[in-house]
Amino acid sequence: MARTRQIDFDEGADSRRFVTALARGLDVLACFHMDEKWLANAEIAARTGLPKPTVVRLAYTLCVLGYLRHSRESGKYALGDSLAALGITMVSNLKLRRIARPYMQDLADRYDISVSLGIRNGLSVLYVENCRSGAPLSLGLDLGSRIPVAETAMGHALLAVMEPRERERLLAEVRQAEPARWPRLREAIEAGCAHWQARGFTVVVRDWQTDIAGVGAAIRQPDGRVITFNAGGSASKFPRELLEQEIGPQLARMVKGLESFVRSDDA
Repeated sequence: MARTRQIDFDEGADSRRFVTALARGLDVLACFHMDEKWLANAEIAARTGLPKPTVVRLAYTLCVLGYLRHSRESGKYALGDSLAALGITMVSNLKLRRIARPYMQDLADRYDISVSLGIRNGLSVLYVENCRSGAPLSLGLDLGSRIPVAETAMGHALLAVMEPRERERLLAEVRQAEPARWPRLREAIEAGCAHWQARGFTVVVRDWQTDIAGVGAAIRQPDGRVITFNAGGSASKFPRELLEQEIGPQLARMVKGLESFVRSDDA
């Protein structure tokens, strides 16, 4: 029986297999943010760095395929139903999300805290599950929200468990995107990874946002994909001592208990 040839993705965009036109189309889709329904050609061009004529052609193609919608009145574009269908399919196939939810909800109810599960999306972590208690919300992030990898407990946990080569590539992207802030970001990331090595979780207090504090822990699946978790809320309600002594260890134990469910690639 012929062996399946393994594809080496380390070459990245320099590989002959890399399709630039497809990458540009995906860049157009990725430039839409939460709470932004419509974008004009000029806004898409500015965010992607692509020429306006290229954006026009890409947007036309994406509209034909259902991945964008076009408003005749405003001339602007919005994400289409075909993209929503892809996202729903991906999230529904994330078995660990379904398994983890009751444990996440238990932790959320115990401490009146928001507990979330996410995956990497570029330089961000994308929320794909979120559990809250019945208490007033302290961290109002919903499914589809994105938070920075380099500045959050959830992101630091993701970085801590990534394969070394992949982590170095991601850090290089962060350095390129944030050259002025890179020294401080690198110091925080290194401290977060060291904390994860020592305690099994990461802690960030009033860094990403001035009144947000949280802890993070993550799992690396056999295929290399990382699933990351956090428990967070108002820094005034959840001081560092509480995070370090109670909530962080509880999150780490929860994530450790979930590791047995990711021994196969379909988790």
